[in-house]
Amino acid sequence: MNQQKKDIILIVDDQPINLKILLSFLQEQDFELRVLQSGVQALALLQETIPDIILLDVMMPELDGFETCRRIKADERLVDIPVIFMTALDTVEDKVTGFKAGGVDYITKPFQQTEVLIRINTHINLRKKALKLKETQEELLLQKNKLEALINSIPDPIYIKDVENKYIGCNRAFEEVAGKPEEDLIGKGDHAVLSQGVAAAFQEKDQEMLTSREARRTEELIIAPNGAPLFFDIRKTPYIGPDGNLLGLIGICRNINALKMAQQEAEEERERLSVTLQSIGDGVITTDVHGEIVFINRAAEQLIGWENIDAVGKSSEEIFRIFDEKTGKKSSSPVERILRAGKRLALSRDAVLECKSGEKISIADSGAPIRDRNNQVVGVVIIFRDITQEKKMEQERVKIRKLESVGVLAGGIAHDFNNLLSAILGNIELASTGITGDSKISALLADAQKATERATKLTYQLLTFSKGGEPIKEKTSLPDLVSESANFVLHGSLVSCEFSFAEDLWMIHADSGQISQVIQNIILNAKDAMPNGGRIIVKCTNVKDLASGLLLRRPKGNFVQITIRDTGAGIPSDIMDSIFDPYFTTKKEGNGLGLAICHSIIKKHGGHITVHSEPQQGTIFSIYLPAFPLTDNAATEPQAQEVAVSSTKIMVMDDDLMLRTLAQSQLSALGHDAVLVKDGAEAITTYQEMQDSERPVDLVILDLTIPGGMGGKETAQKLLQVDPEAKLIVASGYSNDPVMAGYKEYGFRAAVAKPFTLKELRKAIAAAL
Repeated sequence: MNQQKKDIILIVDDQPINLKILLSFLQEQDFELRVLQSGVQALALLQETIPDIILLDVMMPELDGFETCRRIKADERLVDIPVIFMTALDTVEDKVTGFKAGGVDYITKPFQQTEVLIRINTHINLRKKALKLKETQEELLLQKNKLEALINSIPDPIYIKDVENKYIGCNRAFEEVAGKPEEDLIGKGDHAVLSQGVAAAFQEKDQEMLTSREARRTEELIIAPNGAPLFFDIRKTPYIGPDGNLLGLIGICRNINALKMAQQEAEEERERLSVTLQSIGDGVITTDVHGEIVFINRAAEQLIGWENIDAVGKSSEEIFRIFDEKTGKKSSSPVERILRAGKRLALSRDAVLECKSGEKISIADSGAPIRDRNNQVVGVVIIFRDITQEKKMEQERVKIRKLESVGVLAGGIAHDFNNLLSAILGNIELASTGITGDSKISALLADAQKATERATKLTYQLLTFSKGGEPIKEKTSLPDLVSESANFVLHGSLVSCEFSFAEDLWMIHADSGQISQVIQNIILNAKDAMPNGGRIIVKCTNVKDLASGLLLRRPKGNFVQITIRDTGAGIPSDIMDSIFDPYFTTKKEGNGLGLAICHSIIKKHGGHITVHSEPQQGTIFSIYLPAFPLTDNAATEPQAQEVAVSSTKIMVMDDDLMLRTLAQSQLSALGHDAVLVKDGAEAITTYQEMQDSERPVDLVILDLTIPGGMGGKETAQKLLQVDPEAKLIVASGYSNDPVMAGYKEYGFRAAVAKPFTLKELRKAIAAAL
C-alpha cells in the first residue's frame, strides 16, 4: 500500500519561543513541518518546495510578513497557497493590510491550540477542494473541446434545439447549410434559417418529435442560401437531462443530394443510352446470357430487316445469321463465342450477314459481355456495320497497287525506249539531210520518222499513265492534236467523229501529250457508251473574257472551249456527282481512273472540265483551257535567235555512248561544236578545265538520269556553284518528270524531251542562249 502523502506546513517566525509553542502541538499531528526564522529564508525554500499552507509571522526583521506574502503571491506557482498571518497585533488596519497582501486568515498570539489546528485544517481542506474543482473544470473543458471538435469534424450537419424549438447549438456543417454562424442561430427558430414554407414544415415535424419524445427519421428538401436545392435524410433524437426531463432534441442531417442526383442521372442515362443506341450509325444488338434478343437499334433494324419489337425474345441465331465469306458455311454463334471468352472480341472481317430478306452483306463485327455492378455477365452486346463498299474499295486498292506496279515497270520501259527512239529518230533525221532530190529513200525515211514520232507519243502517254507529274507546257495548236487523238481511239470502230474548229482558233499553253490523253479518255468513254455505233461531234471555239459567274469558278480570261458530244444513252443522274472520283467506274473491267486523270490534268493546266447529260440524249463534256489570242502571240513568246556556229561550244552529258555519238552528229549538223562527257563528275571537271581556255563551254545539255552516277539535277547545282552564269539545258526520257516541268526552278534555261528532233533541239539551244 502506498503511504498517504502528508500535508506540508511552512512556519516562519523569528522568535524561537513562538516556534517552540507551535511545534509542541503540531508535531503531534500528521503534518510535515518546515520551520524557518526569516522571510528571506522562506522565499529561498519556496524555490524548491511548495507547501500546502504557510504560517507567517508579521513582525520580522529585514523582511516583514506582509512583504514576504506579497512576494509569495507574485509567483504564479505559489499564488494559490493559503497564507495565515501570526501576530499580536489585532487592529483592523493590520488585518486589512494582511488581506491585501494575499493572506487568508489571522492567528492571534498567544496561540490557542484548538484555534490554530482548526484554522490550519480548514484552509488546507479549502485549498484541496479548490484544486479538485479546478481539475474538474479543466477536465470538463477538455471533454467539451473534444466533443465540439468531434461534432465539427462530422461532415453531416448537426443541430441542437431546446424544448421551445429554438436552436441552442450546431456544428460547422450546419452553419454552411444555414449560411450563418452558430452565434446568429442560438435562440432563434427555423424561420431564421429556412425559407418560410420549409421552415414551417421543419418546425412542425420537430415539434411532433418533442411532443412524442420518440426518435424520428424524415427526408427534407432545403433551399441553400445560394438557391441550390439540398435533399437531407434527417434523424432526430430526444435530448434528455440527468433528471429524466426533456431538454430538447438533436438532429443529424445526412446530405443525400448525390443519391438523388445519381437516381436522376441514372434515369437520364437510361434515356440517353436509348437515344444514343438508336442514333448510332453502327448496328447494335444486345442479348441475355441465353442468347435471346433484348434490344436492337434502328441501324440494326435497317441492316438485318427485323424491327426491334419483333426481334425481342427471339434467338440471336434466328436474327443474326452469320456466314463465312470464303467458305459460305454458317459461322458459329458470336454470342456463344463471347460468353465463352468472357471478354471483348473482334469477331471477323470475313463475315457475311444474311438479312431477313435473304440479301447478304459483308460486315465487320465485334462484341463484348455485359456485366452488372458485381462483375457478373448478364448478357452480350454485338456491334456491327456494313462494309460491303469497303470490301469493294479494298479490292479496287489491290487492283490499283497492281496497276502502280505495272506503271513503275512501264515508266522504266518507256524511259529506256525513249533512249532507243532518240537514236532511231536522230539518225533518221541525219540520214534525211544527206539525201538530195526526190527518191524512194527519202520517202521511206520520212515514213520511218513519222512512225518514230508516233512511237514517241505512245511512250509519252505511257509515262503519263505510269507516273503522272506536272505538265511540260508549250504553245500548242489544238486542231491537229484533237483530231489525231480522237481518230486514234476510234480507228476500226463503228463510231464516226465530226470536227469543227474555229478559223481563228487561239493557241493554248499546254502539255500536248497530257491534253491528248484527256481527249482519248473522253472519246474512249463515248465509244464504249455506243457499242452499236453512233456519232461524236468535237468542236473547238474561242471564249473571250469568260466570267467567274459562268461555268468556270475562275477570274475572267481568254479560253479555248473543247466540246465533245456523243449520241449515247447518257449518264444516270444518280452517279453524275461521282464520275470524276478516283476508282469510280461502271465498267466491269474499268479501273475508275480515266476521268479522274482527265480532271487532274485539266486542273494542272489552269482549266476546268464540266459535264452535262440527259437520259437517251447523250453526254456533253466541255473543257476550258487558258488561251493566247493570235494578237498576243508575239508578246507572249519571243522568238529565239540562233547563235553563230563559230562561237558556240556545247557540252553534252549522257551515260549512253550511242546517244553521245548521236548528239555530236546532231550538233555538228546544226553548226555547233560538241564536247561529250558520260556523267556529272566528268562534266564538272571538264567544264572547269575549259573555263580558262580560249574557247570555254557556251552551253551544257545534261541528261537528267545517270544510272550509278551524278544526274543532271545535281550536276546543274554544282555547275552553277562553279559558274553562276552557266547556260544549262535538261534532257530526259522521263518527259513528265517534275524537273522537266519546272526546269527554271532548278537552274536550267530550257528543257528538251527525248527523243527530240533537230528542230526541237535547235529551239531549245536558241532559248538557252
